[in-house]
Amino acid sequence: MKTQVSIKRIIIDFIYIGNQLQEFFEDRKECLPIIEFLNRENYLDEDSNIPYPKMKDIEAATGYKSYTLRKLLLKMHFEIFTYDRKLNLSFKNIIYHFYISYFDYRCQFTVDHLTHLPRIGDRISLPFVSASIPINYFYVDDIQHELENNTQIVIISLKVGRHNEYYRYMKDRALELGEISFRESYELNEDKIKKIIYSKSHYR
Repeated sequence: MKTQVSIKRIIIDFIYIGNQLQEFFEDRKECLPIIEFLNRENYLDEDSNIPYPKMKDIEAATGYKSYTLRKLLLKMHFEIFTYDRKLNLSFKNIIYHFYISYFDYRCQFTVDHLTHLPRIGDRISLPFVSASIPINYFYVDDIQHELENNTQIVIISLKVGRHNEYYRYMKDRALELGEISFRESYELNEDKIKKIIYSKSHYR
C-alpha cells in the first residue's frame, strides 16, 4: 500500500535540510526557485519566530502553478526519502550543546569539538561554569541527537551529583505506570520526583 505524503510536511522537512537540497539539485533548474525560496529565511531560528511558508507563498515566489509545484516537491522528496532513492543525506559537521540545570540555576554552552563523546552516567568536571552553577560535580543525565541542514547536533544534559542507576530505573518505572508525567520528568527537579515516586504505597 502506497503511503500518502503530505505536501505541507514535505515543505517543513525540506527546510531542515535546505543546505543539502542546494547540493542535490544544483543542476535541476526547475527545482532551484523552490530551494532558493526555502533557504531565503531562517525558519529554524526560534528567536525570529518566522512562520513556516505555505504552498501559496511558494507559488507566489516561484510563479509555479499549484499542480506543477506539488509535482516537483513530490519528485524531490521521492529521490531522497523512498526505498528507490537516488540521493543520500550527509551530516558532515557536528556540534555539542551542553545544558545544565540545578534547582533555579541554569547554564548552557556549545562545543565545536570533543575527542570523546561522554556516555550517560559519566561524571564531568566543568570548572569554567562556576559563575552560573555554584557547584562542580556533574554527571551525564541524557544525550539526544538532532540532524539539521548538514549538521549533527548532540544535546548533552548534565545534572548535579552522581548517576544513580536505581533512581533511573524507578523514574522510568513511574513513567511507564503513569505515576509521573513525561512533562513532570523534565520540569521537576530530582528531589521532587523522588518525593512523588517514593510516596506511593508500594514503595514504602
